[in-house]
Amino acid sequence: MKIKSSNENSFLYVSKKFFPPFLDSIIRISPKKLIKSISPFPRIMCQHCGLWNRAILCPPLLYQTYPQFSTIESSKDFFSSFTDIYLYIFKNDGTKRWWMLKDQEAFKHLKLRKQKARQLKGCEASSARQLTKMMRKVRTVNTKRGFECFTFISGHCDFCARKCPNRENPPCKRGGLPSSEAAGINVYHLLTSVGVPYEYPVINYLTLVNMMAVKRNG
Repeated sequence: MKIKSSNENSFLYVSKKFFPPFLDSIIRISPKKLIKSISPFPRIMCQHCGLWNRAILCPPLLYQTYPQFSTIESSKDFFSSFTDIYLYIFKNDGTKRWWMLKDQEAFKHLKLRKQKARQLKGCEASSARQLTKMMRKVRTVNTKRGFECFTFISGHCDFCARKCPNRENPPCKRGGLPSSEAAGINVYHLLTSVGVPYEYPVINYLTLVNMMAVKRNG
């Protein structure tokens, strides 16, 4: 379901107004529903990526920083400890801004125009660090407001702008974020289960999914 305004939702920092225009929707689901999309499949796909055993927040090095994702069962146990899961659905056909207005100067050289298929990989690559920064802020704000939360991103962590200072010395020491797939979540299966349309292979628009697991402290 799409999040509607309420005191609790405002407190949780899940309003669309905090995000740039390519945020399509925010959906809240139960941990039980998420767990149905956790399987070995994403781990198998990770092995076909060039960052397998290279990036410290991708498998299998990920588990040195976040051991709770070391097995499929431990991932399920981890998510079972939370009360709600929020999915942040980002969609872009190339025409939507993925940065905050305060960062406009850094992106003014880019022209937003409709793109297709592989051209949209440029949007995906350029927005990676912005999404990582946004989800770190979501985690920080919600933690300060009395919630225990853990946030996930699309693809590999880009907080250090592709220059990971700990690549040869895991674990991560800067609070980097893992991807949903690295935690064992089959994102396409999850999107289908919650009724969110997507294209794969990408032709007309790109769909990216970030996530937050949350529970109130105390």
